[in-house]
Amino acid sequence: MGVVLIKGIDVELGSNIQRSLVSRLKNMSGWSVVLAVLSVFLFIFLVQFALPFSSDSQEPYRLVGEQLALNGNGNIPACVPCHGLQGQGNAEIASPRLAGLHPDYIKKQLEDYARDPLNTRAVVEPIARDYVKTPRTYGDLTVFTPGTRYDPKMNELAKMLSAEDRHNLAIYYSKLVFVATPKAYDFETLERGEDLALRGKPEYGLPACDSCHGPGGQGFGAIFPPLAGQPVTYIIAQINQWQAGKRDNDHLALMRNIADQLTDGDKVNVAAYYDNLSYSVNSE
Repeated sequence: MGVVLIKGIDVELGSNIQRSLVSRLKNMSGWSVVLAVLSVFLFIFLVQFALPFSSDSQEPYRLVGEQLALNGNGNIPACVPCHGLQGQGNAEIASPRLAGLHPDYIKKQLEDYARDPLNTRAVVEPIARDYVKTPRTYGDLTVFTPGTRYDPKMNELAKMLSAEDRHNLAIYYSKLVFVATPKAYDFETLERGEDLALRGKPEYGLPACDSCHGPGGQGFGAIFPPLAGQPVTYIIAQINQWQAGKRDNDHLALMRNIADQLTDGDKVNVAAYYDNLSYSVNSE
């Protein structure tokens, strides 16, 4: 398979589409090629990032979500008593910060709270001597569940929310400004927490927290939420949930396996480390 260099652009041959592209590019001037490439990238950027999250298109949903978060709706209670007036969370009750989180992450968590535990029907039954008479059940035997989270209060509340409610709340909280106030901890705790966050435990196959949650624990997209700015009690409580099997909605079961390798000391140290970092979102 050959490679053709056309005005500084490498085009790998091997398909009709590529050959057609090469032919067209040959007939274009240098500036035309540059403008064409820039136009494509601009279109992709607008479709993927700018248009879906433009302020104008999201504002109606944000306003409705704000009313629901602050005042509730009928039997649905307001969110602020637990998550704070500005979505900053509440360390006293291990309630998470919602302000500035990715809207798709928030929406997925609400969906998972509302979902009943998956019945895989993986029930072990005695095997009959005659194989034809062996009891059978048919169901979804996939390795990874769609995602479930256990919390008596949130499970009940999430089931009251419609898909529209979840969407509106997610948009509202994702737009809120949050500026963390770094907390002071002793040097030994911070040093051990930093080691876990930046290095992990390679000798046990445990990756660094930042490798998924981003530099400084600031999060990465809709899958890996920020750890910086979350209450220490919330981080510890969630690791405990994974270890106890009460949370099962992480991407590819990564956290479920990582949590099993963390000691009680590890939980405190890494949570304190992230609580000690400066962090802000939507503050510009």
